[in-house]
Amino acid sequence: MSKKSAWAGAIVAAVGLTVGGIAVATAAEGPDRPPNAAFAERHLGGPGGQAGQNRPGRPDKAKLKDSTLVVGRVKSVESGKLTITKDDGSDVSLTTDGSTKLRGGDISGLKTDQRVTVRVKDGKALNVALAKAQERGTVKDVNGNNATLVQVDGLQTPLDLSAVTEKPKNGDLVAVTGTVSDGKTIKVEQLRQLPK
Repeated sequence: MSKKSAWAGAIVAAVGLTVGGIAVATAAEGPDRPPNAAFAERHLGGPGGQAGQNRPGRPDKAKLKDSTLVVGRVKSVESGKLTITKDDGSDVSLTTDGSTKLRGGDISGLKTDQRVTVRVKDGKALNVALAKAQERGTVKDVNGNNATLVQVDGLQTPLDLSAVTEKPKNGDLVAVTGTVSDGKTIKVEQLRQLPK
């Protein structure tokens, strides 16, 4: 076979693969769908949603514009006022009203020393959420509803097991999720046994 006929065969094969590849890609998108319709439906500005529109269950982005996040512990809760001790030790007083939302409850139910994250705009608390603690480690000193979690790095954290139906035993390797109630104790809401 000559070099010219070998090159001609290679070019015909490449053109056939390219045309076939385009046909397969177009068929996969569907004859009734424009190309990239699936991509556009998942992104703002595409046919499935226009830029600036909010989806159900998502916060109103216009309200959150120019807001900040405050993280710390509740110092006090009064009518119309929430004081947070931030992680740097400084206190910040925020106003609250009927539109201030607490995820999963009422703002008056907040307690001193609970760890929270607060979305703030112009000195007003918009949204408050109890910060969730997630830790892994080995359980020790189980005594009724109290225990200690020895984390992988050696730190020891007190656990409040009052909300857990199946209590762990000394030596169990667990993953816990809960809220920090007094600044150090995790009130366990969910406990999962891990393989040893």
